[in-house]
Amino acid sequence: MLHTKTTKRQTTMHYRYLATAGLLCFSLAGSFAQGAGQDRPIPLDTAVHTGQLPNGFTYYIRRNNEPAKRALFYLVNKVGSILEDDDQQGLAHFMEHMNFNGTTHFPKNKLIDYLQKAGVRFGADLNAYTSFDETVYQLPVPTTDPAMVSHGLDIMRDWAQEALLETGDIDKERGVIIEEKRLRGGVGERIQEQTSRIALNHSKYTERSPIGIDSILLHFPPAAIRRFYHDWYRPNLQAIIVVGDIDVNQVEQQIRKQFADLKNPANEKKRPTYNIPLTGKNHFMTVTDPEVTTTGLEMMVKHTADKWTTTTGYLNSLKRSLFNQMLGARIAELSQQPNPPFLGVKAGIANLIGGLDQFSFSVTAKAGKLEEAFAAGWSEIEKVKRFGFTSSELERAKLSFLNNLEKSAREKDKTPSAAYVAEYQALFLHGTPSPGFDWEYNFLKTAIPAISTDDLNAIANEYIRDINRDIFIIAPEKEKEHLPDSATVNGWLAKITASPLKQYSDNIANQALLSKLPAPGKIVAEKNYPALGIQQFTFSNGVKAWLKPTTYKNDAIQFLSFAPGGINKYSDADFPSASSANGIIGGSGLAGFSPVQLAKMLNGKSASVGTFISGRSQGIGGASTVKDFETALQLIYLRFTAPRKDTVLFENAIAQSREGIRNRYSDPGTVFRDTINAVLTGYHYRTSPSTLERLDSISLEKAYEVYRDRFADASQANFVFAGNFNTDSIRPLLEQYLGALPSLHKKEKAVKLHVHVPKGQLVKTVTKGKDNKATVLLVYNGDCVYNTGNKMQLQALSEILQYRLLTSLRENAGEVYTPSVDGSMVKEPDQRFAINVSFGCAPEHVEHLVGLVQQDIANLQQQGATADEVEKFRAGFRKQYELESESNEFWLQFIAGKIEANEALKELPDMEKQLGEINSMSVKTASKLYLSRKNVIRFVALPESK
Repeated sequence: MLHTKTTKRQTTMHYRYLATAGLLCFSLAGSFAQGAGQDRPIPLDTAVHTGQLPNGFTYYIRRNNEPAKRALFYLVNKVGSILEDDDQQGLAHFMEHMNFNGTTHFPKNKLIDYLQKAGVRFGADLNAYTSFDETVYQLPVPTTDPAMVSHGLDIMRDWAQEALLETGDIDKERGVIIEEKRLRGGVGERIQEQTSRIALNHSKYTERSPIGIDSILLHFPPAAIRRFYHDWYRPNLQAIIVVGDIDVNQVEQQIRKQFADLKNPANEKKRPTYNIPLTGKNHFMTVTDPEVTTTGLEMMVKHTADKWTTTTGYLNSLKRSLFNQMLGARIAELSQQPNPPFLGVKAGIANLIGGLDQFSFSVTAKAGKLEEAFAAGWSEIEKVKRFGFTSSELERAKLSFLNNLEKSAREKDKTPSAAYVAEYQALFLHGTPSPGFDWEYNFLKTAIPAISTDDLNAIANEYIRDINRDIFIIAPEKEKEHLPDSATVNGWLAKITASPLKQYSDNIANQALLSKLPAPGKIVAEKNYPALGIQQFTFSNGVKAWLKPTTYKNDAIQFLSFAPGGINKYSDADFPSASSANGIIGGSGLAGFSPVQLAKMLNGKSASVGTFISGRSQGIGGASTVKDFETALQLIYLRFTAPRKDTVLFENAIAQSREGIRNRYSDPGTVFRDTINAVLTGYHYRTSPSTLERLDSISLEKAYEVYRDRFADASQANFVFAGNFNTDSIRPLLEQYLGALPSLHKKEKAVKLHVHVPKGQLVKTVTKGKDNKATVLLVYNGDCVYNTGNKMQLQALSEILQYRLLTSLRENAGEVYTPSVDGSMVKEPDQRFAINVSFGCAPEHVEHLVGLVQQDIANLQQQGATADEVEKFRAGFRKQYELESESNEFWLQFIAGKIEANEALKELPDMEKQLGEINSMSVKTASKLYLSRKNVIRFVALPESK
């Protein structure tokens, strides 16, 4: 409901802070940790080197080699929009922008220019965000050159207290900020503006949205932002975090030298801590909007947040995590009952802001069924409060948690640097403990078994209360006269509280996935590719498997398969059922097990397998740990041989899809996207949005028939495995399960669906919505010669054009926030290319900005790229390729891509040679070929006339 993070690239809904983004154990244990026995302080991990300079500046340094030859630098400031004076609203975020627009050692835009030449991409790598209470800058640095580490510290030092804040630069940035604010506008923002004052108890947080207000952003005197910078960007509110492939002692010495002279202002302002007081009152609000597509009820019960700097707080946080896990499982089961009156239900405990957390509940209703939907969802909450959880539910949750804990232990030395950075950031900003994995592992192993159902039931009684409760009804404008009032909803609650509910019954399927093993096949042929470390098996049923052992992860195996076929072979009459077959049948369970039963059977295992059926192929994708690899293979076997159909789940899916269609075109974004899709696919029936008529033609029996048909013959299937396995060890398992897959030797060929994109110059304008903003998409497209070299030239052209548009549309014109250029080239079904240029802007600026795009393109066609632009592209591509190629995902896609394209599987392409072919003239040639105005479609979304 509240935007609490504003970044250079996006604004994020951010109620909850997870301690890391890495290992699952850290996201649970690091954020929902625990304690047992006597309450005691939680120690700091000895692997992190930390200290504080005499001026109050704090540092955290840790050596970590994931990824190797890289380091992450973060400057964390306890400074956000909450500290703004009335005449500074939006200037905390504005200040974040200004640190990229001129500092002592990097005036104007020299910082971005310098880093791009070092392979650091603006937005994707170099970034920052501002929220209510903090501003954080991030900088990934390659460490192969020691000078880059020093320069990284130079940049951090400049950000800390060396922004130039020149008047001309401030004025130029005003338009960019306004455009960022414009992009955020929409139905979600309008709803938030109405609900936030109640949700945050009319606290100061409701007056300090990080993005600010137009009147100040457009007209504030430069002295206002300089005052903010002087008051709050100071060492006793700042910390630097450096994690990566670095010399810790050397970095510490540099930090102590470079940051010791940072000054705190004389007579400094006290940095207040803002806590939102609880009022003990309940509130109710109805919000309607013409662009809302469904009716829903949202409830939040606010509580004072529990600080967990000791083991007792840690334990309480874990209990809340287990509570959320079990409640989520209950709600998932609820959605699979016959004909539920809701489209979705969510509930759980989460952080809020200002020293609060919340129990939140939301339900989205089918048309005209809000009361029934609320009753169905809230009755499940009442059951939890009245009867609690069962011992079997708790044991499953514990088993799942401990399985993830052990999995994380095996991957401990593969923890990415970003995970550690997130922990130390939370430690500095919020005091969140960071004791290190070993301490947490030992503590969790002791604490988890001791948690009882009484502990979890106490959580329910503590959090699900009838005070400090806010209820919001969110609905389409046309439903305004039919919505319940506060007394009516209170009556619904009272009725459920008084009703004789039936206690939850935990139905468990204590059976093996396979009642008996299939007759195994045999490997009849082998081939090695020593240059790539790949081995290929051919089985007696025709199945082929391509094996790439890796050590990128200690305990992970990823896989996929594909075979020619797909749904293009079916008639238009059968297309609705065929195109829905994978979703309907793939989501109905396996063999005799429903999705709920299957989830319970697989609890405590790390193995997942899903299927796909595309236009020209079908196959599977999934992952597992080494221990659970056989389970994954059993799931693969069942996906091929034992699909399950479920009338209840089918009817629920159709009913939910029907609701989605009902108000689909109340959303302006949907109208625009569907228009783009229709034009670019020649208004083809098979690529058009679903309709009620098409939905009614879907048959469960036909969908099941199509699914069985697509997976009845594995003789042309190619499986690719990448991960930490021994080929000889898994060989018998592959024979047992892959070798047993059905084989009919139909020798299918994919049916190509040729889509005809309109030729020439075309303009399509969509007028829909009330927000004063435009969206522009320019699609340059045509036939091409598909090969690796041409793809590289297209990518270089796209990125270099984006550099230019960032300068012309954003930095110079100040009329766009984030212009984007995306180039693509495909081989099938036809050799085609497309370059999409997109941006958001004010409606009155569309023609001017399109003209600037055309000028930049014309300049490339006349003069080619500059040496600096070529250098930036090469550096960025090189660094990104180095990172991506060190992953299982890369090898899966590389191997599968070569096989599916019938290309030779040989050593990786010589990227340095290909990069060497990118130069000023090659970009000039590519621009004439791919950015000619021969075939270009302009799509523009504009607001409706008032």
